[in-house]
Amino acid sequence: MSERTKRLISDVLLVAGLAASFLTHESGVLLHSVVSVIFTVLVLHHVKHNWRAYRRPPRRSKAVVNQATALSMALATATGLLFWWAGDRYSLGHGPISVVATVSVAPHVWAHRRVLIRLLRGEFRQRRAGTTQ
Repeated sequence: MSERTKRLISDVLLVAGLAASFLTHESGVLLHSVVSVIFTVLVLHHVKHNWRAYRRPPRRSKAVVNQATALSMALATATGLLFWWAGDRYSLGHGPISVVATVSVAPHVWAHRRVLIRLLRGEFRQRRAGTTQ
């Protein structure tokens, strides 16, 4: 499997994990917690493989977007764990922070849209070239 395919699969899993985490919040604490922990692992994997882009992007606006998304995801995870361990009185903090984290994904994806488009185009080109041979 090529590096491009791995990155594409990783990005698709991130989107699916975010959607699953958001959609399971009404299905019970245990299911939502398990899905959210899996999503957190996917986020950490994404940050690890894109560390240079998070630390030194070519534009300051990308740095702000990257760091805001990372911070909001970390806060959502921390408040979720606190809510899980300490009880219902912390749920009011976790909800709004999770919404902010979810919304922060849109500017993050927008800031990296060119890379994502190149990734998709390259993958489709690679697949088309592989099927014609």
